[in-house]
Amino acid sequence: MTSSSARLDEFRLAIDELDRKIVALLAERTRVVRTLTELKRDEETVRSRDRVEQVIAKVRGLAEQNGMPPDIVEATYRTLIEELTRLQLERLAERRRSGALDQAP
Repeated sequence: MTSSSARLDEFRLAIDELDRKIVALLAERTRVVRTLTELKRDEETVRSRDRVEQVIAKVRGLAEQNGMPPDIVEATYRTLIEELTRLQLERLAERRRSGALDQAP
C-alpha cells in the first residue's frame, strides 16, 4: 500500500467515526423531537415556522463560527426539519385517530 493510499484510508476511517457520532446525535435529537411531539396538539404548533427560522439562523451562525459553509448547514437542517416535521405530523394524526388529542394534556 502506498503512503497516499494509507493516508486516504486514515481519513476515511476518521470520516466513518465522525459519521457514527453525527448519526448518534441525530438520533438523540429525534428522540427529543418525539417527546416534544407529545405536547403538541395541532399542525401549526408542529410546523412552528418561526422556530424553524430561529434554528436555521442559529445553525448558520454556528457554521460560520466553525469554518463551515453556512449554505451546507442550512440545506442539511432544512431537510432534517422537514423529515422530523413529517414524523411529527404522522404522530399527531395517530393521536387524533386514537382520540388521544381529545384528552387533557
